[in-house]
Formats: sequence, C-alpha cells, structure tokens
Amino acid sequence: MSHRGQPIAVICILIAALSACALPGALPSTTETPATASPAATVEGGGAVTPTDIPTPQPDLGEMGNPILLALPPSQVADGETIANGQQLAALLTEQSGLHVVAVAPSSYTALIEALRIGNAHVAGLPPYPLVKAYAQGAVTAAFASTQEDAAAYGAQFLARSDRFESFFDENAGRNFKEPPEALMQFSGKKPCWTTTDSLSGYRLPAGALGAYQIPVQEGAFLQSHFSVVRALLLESVCDFGATYIDARTFPVLSDEFPRIMEEVIVVWQIPALIPYNGLFLSSALPADVQAQLRNALAQVALSDEGRQLIQSLYKVENMVPVEDVFYAEFVRYITASGADWDSLVR
Repeated sequence: MSHRGQPIAVICILIAALSACALPGALPSTTETPATASPAATVEGGGAVTPTDIPTPQPDLGEMGNPILLALPPSQVADGETIANGQQLAALLTEQSGLHVVAVAPSSYTALIEALRIGNAHVAGLPPYPLVKAYAQGAVTAAFASTQEDAAAYGAQFLARSDRFESFFDENAGRNFKEPPEALMQFSGKKPCWTTTDSLSGYRLPAGALGAYQIPVQEGAFLQSHFSVVRALLLESVCDFGATYIDARTFPVLSDEFPRIMEEVIVVWQIPALIPYNGLFLSSALPADVQAQLRNALAQVALSDEGRQLIQSLYKVENMVPVEDVFYAEFVRYITASGADWDSLVR
C-alpha cells in the first residue's frame, strides 16, 4: 500500500534539537534516496545506450522509509519531556501495530490540520476547536474520545427569567419536551448575555444552536463568567436571556444572595451533551486497513499503565472510549453555525 499524501523524504525523529523541526511538507529534506542507474546496454553495431535512471520504489506506508507519523501537541519549541514521551509512545505503537511509527512536532494546529488532510501526519490529539476545523477541512476521522465521570461530552443551557419566558425543559425528568426551533424562537430579537468569546458552553455552542435554527438575536453582552450571566438575569440589568454550563445557578454565592434563584431563573432549553473533551484522531488520507491497525494499537497501548499515562500526558486524553465520526457531527454543526473565527480560535 502506498502513502497517499505527499512523499516524505526525511522524517524528523524527536531528539533534543527538535525545536526547529516541523511536520512533513515543511520538514527539511536532506537525504533523498538516489536514483539507480541501469548498466550500459550493448546494441547492434557495438554501440552503447546511455544509462537510464530507474527511480527507487516508495516503501509501503508503515515501513522504515515511509513511517506512520505520530504528531505531538503543537508547540513552537518542544520540551524535553514531551519529546521523550513522544518517542516512547511511538515505540509502543510500533510494537503493537507492526507499523513503523515515529513522532513529529508540529508548530501549530493550523499546520497539523493541513498535514492530517494531505496525509503528512497520521495520528494526533485534538481539543474541541481544532477538531471542528479539522472536520470542516475533511482532514480527520475519529478514533477515541476522552471521558470524565463516565461521560465523553457535556452540555449547556439557555436561562431566562421565569416571569418573561417559557421553559421547555422538564427539571424532574432532566429532558427537553420541545424541539429547539419552537423552544428557542422566543429569543428572536432579544439580547443575550454570554460569558467569553472562546467559551464553549457559555457562548459558542448556544450561539451555534441559534444560528443553526436561524433565530436572530441582538448583539450579545460578554460578562466574562457564568456567575455574572446568572446574576445579570436576576437583576434584569443587561440582557433578556443567557447561556451557561449545567447548572451555573447552583453557584453557592448566588444561592446565598438569591434564595429563590431556581424559581426565578429557569432553564428554557438544555443543549444535550455535545461538547467533547480532547480526542485522538487519524488522518482521513489513511487507507481503511491502516486506520484499523492504528485504532487497535492505540487501544492495546492504553490498556497498560505506561501507555495510558503517556496518552494522558501528551494529549490530555484519559479513560478513552472508541467513537465514530457521528459522535462529533452535531457539535461540529453548531460550532460552524456560530460563525467561528478560525484564525483567532485555532492557531
């Protein structure tokens, strides 16, 4: 099987001097395999033909001259511990998969995503915003998601005053009883309170839900914290509705100041658990059989204490569970609909 991305002339193996190394495509090429000249052939009349260059065949993907590239977390300067951990994890994956794996150090998520897209990086860990950009560019396929408290994702909620808006969320059953367009339409033309521009639960996902269902709202006020959003709703001083993590109303200082907070501020609609934690991804340019080998190798490596600790240390992925692309589909749709500025969110 041949490498589907741009051929790699030289692989930057992680050593102490790696800080200047980038992913293939930007990797320095210093040791290209020379072409082999054919011996002179005798022709009728005693003459000789000029030797013809015969290119050396490209090694199959996963062989020594064309390895699987394990991308470390992007950094302008890779530190010694990251380098050592990357080398060790690459060695474990080599042992488990039978494929030759080496670690490389991208300088940015933008460079990493492009390398994944064209097949010049093959295994990577991605946090939420970069994974959305990677899917938007068709660069990756899902492998494993991280879990916290047995959940691989978390949600958000739309809040408003009970005397101004209607709730379509059953607090006792913990579920919505109306579809989002009907529940959220009451926010049309209203002013939201958000937390920060990079907050997933306090801005991006809720704004994306409104965008996905084409519900126009006024320009939002950014109050910098979930606590401030809830308090602003209680005081009716800034906005009509807001969005927070689940459930920001239980913040102790708020309940002390506003004893009836749970009655006065209601959950209008709860966004399901769509926000993922960090995950492990494979290049979409990889052949299906190689993807299967790498998924199996990652699963086996994670069974050992050493492998689990390496994956957690490098990619902040713990208690990993296998997932398919559909797991991220709705999250990607909402974040894309939020009008995300990739230049500011993904570097």
